[in-house]
Amino acid sequence: MSQAFTPITIGPLTLRNRFIKAATNEGMCKGGVISKGLAKFHERVAEGGAAMTTVAYCATSKDGQTFVDQAHLSGETIADFRALTDGVHKHGAAAQAQITHAGAFTFLPKDFSSMKPVSANGGINKFGVMTGRYLKKKMDRDDMNRIAEEFVQAARYARDAGFDAVEIHMGHGYLLSQFITPF
Repeated sequence: MSQAFTPITIGPLTLRNRFIKAATNEGMCKGGVISKGLAKFHERVAEGGAAMTTVAYCATSKDGQTFVDQAHLSGETIADFRALTDGVHKHGAAAQAQITHAGAFTFLPKDFSSMKPVSANGGINKFGVMTGRYLKKKMDRDDMNRIAEEFVQAARYARDAGFDAVEIHMGHGYLLSQFITPF
């Protein structure tokens, strides 16, 4: 416990203590728009003393979103994310973006994206029962290269928006975890 309040250096980043707000779905991005409420929420975490706060579920693209009310990293979201990171930095804390791609684990409306979301394997999409996307597309090398580049570009957008770190989300059935599950 004595080290909990001491600074720590992780790579090029020095945090003022060991308290990091983990990524949790804040639910404050109606229509994918980064709200003032979301920015204020993370600013308050920083003001409260946490060394770093993590913005959850930032999709690598609109097509990579899990649901409509999820933020995505793009040229059009940099300014709004910059307002969030500026608020966090004002209190001496760091901001981290958790980036992800939904793959077949998407609940987007039918008219929003592809009817056959990409995944590690093709066939029946068990998540698609709720959205009418009953099939998923097995990714080929071109799909993998394209989505790998989406992750790279999302990290660049995060940097441009003032984020100090990026966390890659590989759990809960999202695209990257679809490659490591035995199913």
